[in-house]
Amino acid sequence: MARDDWAAVVTDSACEYSACVELERFGLKPYLPQMKRRHPVRPGRYVMRSYPLWPRYLLLPVSQARDPAVALARGVSRVRPVLSDKEGRLWLAPNSVIAAVKEAEETGIFDELLKKGKAVTFSHRVLSSIGAVMTGVQGHRVELLTPLFGNCRAVASAAQLGVA
Repeated sequence: MARDDWAAVVTDSACEYSACVELERFGLKPYLPQMKRRHPVRPGRYVMRSYPLWPRYLLLPVSQARDPAVALARGVSRVRPVLSDKEGRLWLAPNSVIAAVKEAEETGIFDELLKKGKAVTFSHRVLSSIGAVMTGVQGHRVELLTPLFGNCRAVASAAQLGVA
């Protein structure tokens, strides 16, 4: 067990963020890997929202995993606060793996992005049955190849599309 390894803290369902804040209040240094996904705010409108990469888990340096504050923090599982096997040995992730996860998170590898060649559908009521293929992205505008009128090109807002 190296000093810079990481241990997984088990949280209650949908309590990753509150557990992370609570552990920070106790002076610990948790890491909550996140990804961005589209979240509907109303029909046809989306915002990018952060979600935990691993629901019900966050990471702590192994040197802080046995701290009594972990079991006391709100949002942390009371039954088994730190992921371990039946003999009580901690589940460990090497620092190199977690560093790679942090780098991937910063570059947006886990994020839901619209990419060239991806099949999409319109989220508008009338056009919702029409599939299209993305041919380009320019900011919030997306160029599409649609089956309408013999494969015509169209330009739409990314908020008007759903991933097929």
